[in-house]
Amino acid sequence: MNIDIEKVENIREDLEDLGQNDVLFIEENGNQRYVVMPIEMYDAIEDAALMVSSLSMPQVKIASSEDFELSYDEYERIKKQILDAVERTLMPKPEKLN
Repeated sequence: MNIDIEKVENIREDLEDLGQNDVLFIEENGNQRYVVMPIEMYDAIEDAALMVSSLSMPQVKIASSEDFELSYDEYERIKKQILDAVERTLMPKPEKLN
């Protein structure tokens, strides 16, 4: 979402005073609700978050002719679906075992 600077004219001076590593917190009902920061800082935070999430989530490489990787959660979800399908298809029904 983008907001035109004209709509936030009353905080324009605060925005212009922001340094490269400064943030402006906006309160609502006495609680900090929003934060305004320079785009460079946002990009750095976003890059750091992506790096941390990729480190904490192991990747599973699928052996195929295409380069195909899944996150560990995606792998576990697909594995469960496959095992459920195999169980429904190949497991004998208890009433037919006698």
